[in-house]
Amino acid sequence: MSECIDDTRSRFRHEVRTILNHVVGFGELLSGDAGASVGVALRATFGDIGKAAVALRQPVLEYVTYVIEGAEPSEALRRQVYDRIYDLISLVQTARRTVPKGDRSLHDIRKVHEAANALADLFAASLPAVVPLVEDAPLSRAMGRGDRPRSSGRILVVDDDAFNREILARHLERQGHVVCQAPNGREAFSILSEAPFDIVVLDIMMPGMNGFQFLEAVREDERFRDISMIVVSALDDSASMARCLELGAEDYLPRDFDPIILKARIDSLLEKKEYKRENDEALRRLIATQERLAAELHEAAVYVRSLLPKKLRWKGVSADWQFIPSLSLGGDCFYYHKIDENRLALYLLDVSGHGIQAALLSATIMNMLRGLSLGGVDYASPSSVLSRLNRSFRIEDQNNMFFTIWYGVYDASARLLRYASAGSPPAILVGPDGVVSELVGDGPVIGVDESASFGEFVEAIDPSSNLYLFSDGLFEIRTKGGTILEWSEFVKLLEAHHRECVVSPACLSPINRIVDAIRGLSLKPLFDDDVSIVEFAFDA
Repeated sequence: MSECIDDTRSRFRHEVRTILNHVVGFGELLSGDAGASVGVALRATFGDIGKAAVALRQPVLEYVTYVIEGAEPSEALRRQVYDRIYDLISLVQTARRTVPKGDRSLHDIRKVHEAANALADLFAASLPAVVPLVEDAPLSRAMGRGDRPRSSGRILVVDDDAFNREILARHLERQGHVVCQAPNGREAFSILSEAPFDIVVLDIMMPGMNGFQFLEAVREDERFRDISMIVVSALDDSASMARCLELGAEDYLPRDFDPIILKARIDSLLEKKEYKRENDEALRRLIATQERLAAELHEAAVYVRSLLPKKLRWKGVSADWQFIPSLSLGGDCFYYHKIDENRLALYLLDVSGHGIQAALLSATIMNMLRGLSLGGVDYASPSSVLSRLNRSFRIEDQNNMFFTIWYGVYDASARLLRYASAGSPPAILVGPDGVVSELVGDGPVIGVDESASFGEFVEAIDPSSNLYLFSDGLFEIRTKGGTILEWSEFVKLLEAHHRECVVSPACLSPINRIVDAIRGLSLKPLFDDDVSIVEFAFDA
């Protein structure tokens, strides 16, 4: 460990001496080579730069000697080093602003500026005694400078002491920040009202509006909620510190703070602000995407609903229905249409899953059925239709989606209903005498087994009978008692409300009663899945 410390100190001394040589060398060149193209005042500034560069040598080398010997440099020496570095940087900045464009001295000015900044960085990142470092770690990274780009911000320094303001402002400007100054809280508040700032570095004891009052005023103003406050004060009592933190200050530093602490705190606050900005932007984009997706889902739902049939009156058959989409777009669809003058096709299908993909597949199937565009099929034969669908929509070709379907054909001249089913719930037929029949098919879901067969069944339809088709979203619910609604209970509920509607002249449709009754039993106010229910009434 001691070898690592010695090596680190040696590298520190090497870097300091190298950079110091650059500062002094280019400073002297600049002082000696000032041409006649610049004025007397600027030549004097160049001379001052050379003198300031030379004046750095003694305190910097003395500081390095302390570090190498493992001793702690005095506070006076530390301040002398910082003051002379900042004096040099201030002179260089003045020269850069006033030297004519294209003058050859600009090259030397930039070199002095770069070297002075590098020297300031090295001292700002070092401790009074260099701490042990991980072996083979680059010195710049060990000193805390890292590879992450430095953030710059807008900082307001508020202090009634002009010397304190100037020193702190120069220190912050050297780090790349834009700095403004205010001598008291009232003027600072006025400045904040006119321009945006990221951070305020604030003294407490000031005439007029003091630091406590300023913190209170800022906290109560919604415009300044994103500004961070750092208090730098000679007051070192815990009560003042606690009050500042309660009023919203991010940190409380003593007047004789180590500059590296302030730098680290400012860097951290600016980094948090940048993260917040990035997060806010990401959230904004997410909300915009969600809103756009919601609009697209709404448009898709409107399209699906537009495909549903109009209410029916045909050869003694009337049809009524309810379609209740869930929060997520689903795959329910139903339709009925004439095959010829005497036969009516009626069907309900349900694609697995939710979302746009399920809805698109459902709409595609329904469009093919109602448009009679499914080739090689007898639309009057339910088993033929289901077999063709099973061959055309294989699960491996539909992104592992399958669907169920109940398909029937009613012959009005013979009062016969032919039907077949592929994994769907049975249709419920209620006769004129109130007897309930479950019209169950024997086929598997569509798309799983290409060689599957689908039995075809025939049911006589007596006058005044009613046929109900529905999706499983209607009855697959969890009740308020915590149990799943059983099929037998659902059939009894349907039968009861059908019977009540038959004997009640005011009842226009039993399906509304059925849906309301299911909602009354459900644990949730909304259905988890799309709900479709269709009622066919066969007149006497």
